[in-house]
Amino acid sequence: MKVLLYGGGAREHALAWKIKQSPLLEKLYLCKPNDGFADLGEVIDANNFEELAKISKEIGINLLVVGPEDPLINGIVDEFTKVGISAIGADKKWAMLEGSKAFAKEFMERNNIPTAKYSLITDISRISETLDNFEIPVVLKADGLAAGKGVYIACSRGDAEAVLEEFLEGKYGEASKKIVVEEFLEGQEISLISLWDGKTLLPLIPARDYKKLFSGNKGPNTGGMGAYCPVSLTVDEYREIEKYLDNLKNALINERADFAGIVYSGLMMTAKRECNPEGRALPACKDELIPTKDGIKILEYNMRFGDPETQPLLMHMDSDLLEIFTKMTEKKLDEVELEWKQGQAFCVVVAAQGYPENPVKGGEISNIDEAIKENEVNIFYAGVKKQAGKLVANGGRVLSVCKTGIGVQKDIYDAINRLEYEDKIFRNDIGEVSIFGKGCCEDERTGHNCGV
Repeated sequence: MKVLLYGGGAREHALAWKIKQSPLLEKLYLCKPNDGFADLGEVIDANNFEELAKISKEIGINLLVVGPEDPLINGIVDEFTKVGISAIGADKKWAMLEGSKAFAKEFMERNNIPTAKYSLITDISRISETLDNFEIPVVLKADGLAAGKGVYIACSRGDAEAVLEEFLEGKYGEASKKIVVEEFLEGQEISLISLWDGKTLLPLIPARDYKKLFSGNKGPNTGGMGAYCPVSLTVDEYREIEKYLDNLKNALINERADFAGIVYSGLMMTAKRECNPEGRALPACKDELIPTKDGIKILEYNMRFGDPETQPLLMHMDSDLLEIFTKMTEKKLDEVELEWKQGQAFCVVVAAQGYPENPVKGGEISNIDEAIKENEVNIFYAGVKKQAGKLVANGGRVLSVCKTGIGVQKDIYDAINRLEYEDKIFRNDIGEVSIFGKGCCEDERTGHNCGV
């Protein structure tokens, strides 16, 4: 097969690395890779998706694999379908499950998929009456894509009013002209990435990512500072997930979602707060509150592999990814049995100082080969470029250091410490810290519905 992989982050590097292992691959082509993995295939480009599809047809590409969300939402799969090239990725219509939070909420509502209570708002004059229907804290989400910055948890009424006004006045352009105001949920988040071929929904093992910038779940939200898989769940929790997946599968079939691609479900294994045995109603942000399960609720949908969850998932997968993709395009996903390695896989993201708002660029990264060799890790590149023969940082999240097996976190952190990159920042607790929150705002809890 001749395969074109579109995208240039650590997720796409991991996809390229995995696809290259398949005996089905004749040649890999890359569109918009970063300099850290551009040597894994032949790089091609075009002025638009229509031209890219035409070039791909002329050189005999059989399959398009799309990494990021933007090209999906802008119709890259539709253009390749027109020229008869199969794709792994949602068409423009179904990419809107990620491209519009309102679209996703309405889909969930139509199909009785449990999610947080919400309201849509487009008019500044309706801010007060909308907030009257929600308790504080409240979650505010820009309807469209806002580069991972369009979600805000307001911990006071005044804060909520100010942020809503800022959003609706166009802080993120068209993306924030419509806002989803959402009930604040508590519990543990799970990333559940599933494969879909139009009739069969096949989940990968559950993963967990870490959105907060600093160890201990402190600091601002990011695109993700690390991830691991599989996540330990109870039998009852697995049954809940199976029930949800059956519901989602039926919803996709009933609504004729006829594409081969990815459906990423951001799940909240919810807890609700109750009174203590004496009957005293406890305040909203105290450790002694009693958590009781309130079932799975869906935070969001993404229509692509997650980043950084993809890196450990592909490290841990013991199946031929290209063979799986082929089955998906043939609507034979029901024939696939996924195989996984022993232990767990971990991914730690190394970012640049100043991330996520103003990352420092230009810092040289060296001693890479030694770090990989001495610790037997994989490094997948994101925000990097080659400059005068050196590899330098060129973005917020710079690279991902990953390994799968038993007791492998030490190797990952040893490798990171060996890297000579003076601007590096990273979390030192990936896979080790519980992300069930203690409180809501003061305690910097992360078990909330702010997946971005």
